[in-house]
Amino acid sequence: MNQYQNISCKDHSVLELAIMRAQSMQVNINSRIRVIQPIDLITQNGEEFLIYIDEKGQKQQCRADLITI
Repeated sequence: MNQYQNISCKDHSVLELAIMRAQSMQVNINSRIRVIQPIDLITQNGEEFLIYIDEKGQKQQCRADLITI
C-alpha cells in the first residue's frame, strides 16, 4: 500500500459535516464511484480512516487518503 498522505482540510471538513448530518455522499474509492454514509473518522498509527456504511448497508473502513470526494 502507498505511504499515507494527509487529506486536505477541506476534504476533512466535508467528511465531518456529512458525519454530523448523517448524510450520504458520492465518493471515489479505488477507482469505483460509490454512495456511502460516513459515520466516523478515526486515527490509527498516524493515519486517518473513514468508517462508513456502504450501498449494501455494511460497515466498512478505508484509509481516508484513498477516497476522492
